[in-house]
Amino acid sequence: MVRLFTAAEMREADRLAVEAGVPSLILMENAGRAVARLATRLLEEVPPGRRGSLLVLAGKGNNGGDGLVAARLLAGLGLPVEVVLAGSEDSFTGDALTNLRALEAQGLVRPRVFGRELEGPAFSALVKEAAVVVDALLGTGVSGAPREPVATLISLLGAVPEACVLAVDLPSGLDADTGRAPGQAVRARATVTFGGVKLGLALPGAAAFTGRLYLADIGLPPSCLERAGRARWWLLPREAAAWLPARPADGHKGTFGHVWVAAGSPGFTGAAVLTALGALRAGAGLATAAVPEGSRALVAGSFPEALTKGLEEGPDGRVAAGAAAGLLADLGGAAGEREGRVRASLVVGPGLGVSDEVARFVTALVRESPVPAVLDADALNCLALQGPEAAAAVLPSGAGRTVVTPHPGEMARLTGLSVTDIQGDRLTVASDAARLWKVVVVLKGAGTVVASPDGEVWMNATGNPAMATAGSGDVLAGALGAFLAQGLPLDRAACLAVCAHGLAGDLAARDIGGRGLLARDIAHGLPVALDVLSSAEGYGPVELPLIGFPGGGRLRNGDAGRGPDPAGQARPERDRKREGGPEREGEVLR
Repeated sequence: MVRLFTAAEMREADRLAVEAGVPSLILMENAGRAVARLATRLLEEVPPGRRGSLLVLAGKGNNGGDGLVAARLLAGLGLPVEVVLAGSEDSFTGDALTNLRALEAQGLVRPRVFGRELEGPAFSALVKEAAVVVDALLGTGVSGAPREPVATLISLLGAVPEACVLAVDLPSGLDADTGRAPGQAVRARATVTFGGVKLGLALPGAAAFTGRLYLADIGLPPSCLERAGRARWWLLPREAAAWLPARPADGHKGTFGHVWVAAGSPGFTGAAVLTALGALRAGAGLATAAVPEGSRALVAGSFPEALTKGLEEGPDGRVAAGAAAGLLADLGGAAGEREGRVRASLVVGPGLGVSDEVARFVTALVRESPVPAVLDADALNCLALQGPEAAAAVLPSGAGRTVVTPHPGEMARLTGLSVTDIQGDRLTVASDAARLWKVVVVLKGAGTVVASPDGEVWMNATGNPAMATAGSGDVLAGALGAFLAQGLPLDRAACLAVCAHGLAGDLAARDIGGRGLLARDIAHGLPVALDVLSSAEGYGPVELPLIGFPGGGRLRNGDAGRGPDPAGQARPERDRKREGGPEREGEVLR
């Protein structure tokens, strides 16, 4: 699984690696080698008419040092390389200075300082002529808007939108934790990040800056990454596929679970239909729409594949509090059937309406449901009626068998936080709520977050803006109910539902278009999404192993500062293949 790291966590991993005996120069050399390898790959994509030099923009920190290593390696291969420094030589320190001196000692490239040996017009001409521009200006150690002269360099680079830019670790100016640009930021064709994916690179808004994302192994010991990071994962289709429930050849509808859907009210019967549709399209064997008695005929006529159950209703046509007893009795019977391999789950909330009466119905189900339950939409709004404290008092009674699926507005009502605060730190908010309420939390939105009470958190990589349509959440709730009814643990069921739902939306948007998507389009896409989950391409980083580079071997302890092997003495191709193994190709879709 792909772990997500904050900038501080990655710095800690670096520190632990050095403490464990891995010289920082080795890490920098391996990072530069990854940059050089990708730069040569990007050269193959450049039209013949733009096959100019490789232009490396180097800041004075470690990010710039990575770029200087790449410049030295590329020049050693006989490629034309230009290097522009974002500061005078005396502003460089540590490993970056060591690699600047190594580049100068090689004698193949003469770095020029921007603002002293190279002014704006000449720099712009270099960018326009370059085949590939390597952005090694700023790394994860910088926060806030870029300062001069880097801000000007980024601005001039951005004025040439056709430039093929390879960003080192992250695009300069992009915040490694938030994925936002507080000022000028580079928009790259591709980004190669090192050791672990920075959290900001996985957030939905970052895709416009990162382009294709590559993750390079630079020799950080796995134990150091494990100690520095936390259980924060990027939820990718190829990994969610491992949690797909089996479909035995001798299975029947009871084998694949029974989803009970307590939903709907006058004017909102479609919510019950879409939830049941999501459940069946996600593979449930049976779905029962339990709706107010007055709405039952309409639901049955709209969706013949679903069973229906009429619930006691109040004068307003919404479900009555007393209806909980009969539904709980039915669920108790379903739970008792588990010995005969019939599993059940409950989805509560879509279209129920909000009132004190409905709130009592929901509260009874939360406290007494004998089967795993999904609380969605109006179930959450009803729990929030008496304020966040009341919701926090009820939800733990469903510990171990409850998933809540709020959107940011519902989360605000449940927690008392503002939507702005929630959207500003979605992973932390979801994780804190999961611990407090002792339930699995699915915080919906771009980059849907799944958080478990034990501290694990996942951020989804699938989905697109076309899915922001009425009923989309109902389909998700039904799919989640289906995976619970098939026996998956709460967190795995939530992750699989979120990922498959997003992938179904991506497939529907591709086939139908990015505007005007309907919730039923997403539901109808679920079977295909589940079939292609394990082979879905274009999500997450392309992973690059720690391998050598033509013209030089892979660095190990004792090789720090060695520089490249002499030009023309590259190892035979068979040796490089044996050392590194194959790579996986692909590009990122967000």
